[in-house]
Amino acid sequence: MSAGRLSCYGYASHGRGLPIMILYDADVPSPNAIVPRLFAHERGGLQFEAQTIALSTLENRSKPYVTEVNARGEVPALRLDDGRILTEVTAICEYFDEIATGGRSLIGEDAEERALTRMWTRRVDLEIAEPVVAWWRGSEAAEDFYRGNRVLSPAGQRDNRLVADRGLNQLDDDLDGQEFIGGDRPMLADILLFGFLVTMAPSAPWANVPSRKAVSAWFERMEARPSTAKAMGSFKGSVSL
Repeated sequence: MSAGRLSCYGYASHGRGLPIMILYDADVPSPNAIVPRLFAHERGGLQFEAQTIALSTLENRSKPYVTEVNARGEVPALRLDDGRILTEVTAICEYFDEIATGGRSLIGEDAEERALTRMWTRRVDLEIAEPVVAWWRGSEAAEDFYRGNRVLSPAGQRDNRLVADRGLNQLDDDLDGQEFIGGDRPMLADILLFGFLVTMAPSAPWANVPSRKAVSAWFERMEARPSTAKAMGSFKGSVSL
């Protein structure tokens, strides 16, 4: 892609004219958008430009975003300094982790830690995050929001809630006696799950009930972290963490 063709979604550059990364962020609370924001604030050592995409007006489902950034219409997306595009929040977070300067990895410092982090990240994604979102996508609110831009499944709403409830009940047992999913500090699995639960809470209050004491205590610990308040707002302009 040439810089001329990319219009308002094009390359950003340092004062020296060298291209730098662009994170396309959402203008409204979104589970997918909050995950890399929270990860970036927790990880630190990152520099990039940010552009806000208006999910509220379905800018992400329209040209030029779908032709110049992400044909699937998903936000966030990360344009690398060579022009290639990364989507999928876990891929963006892992890339941030690899290029960050200083600080501690949120994926893992060795092979064992990385394997455990990826195991837990996959578990919370498949067993909780995805079914919670699928449950919401069966609602009338989702029909109004997407306006025909996504195939929804109202008939599967009850099943998706049951799957998510089962995953949360299992996690409640798994968290018993430890502070975070990965151990004594938040890792990618914690950030992914918290990002989904905190944004879905108004629509799915059943997902964080007091009877799940370990999950509720974990949620409160994540909510109290300084990075969480920062991650609630979109990145804008030049970002240096």
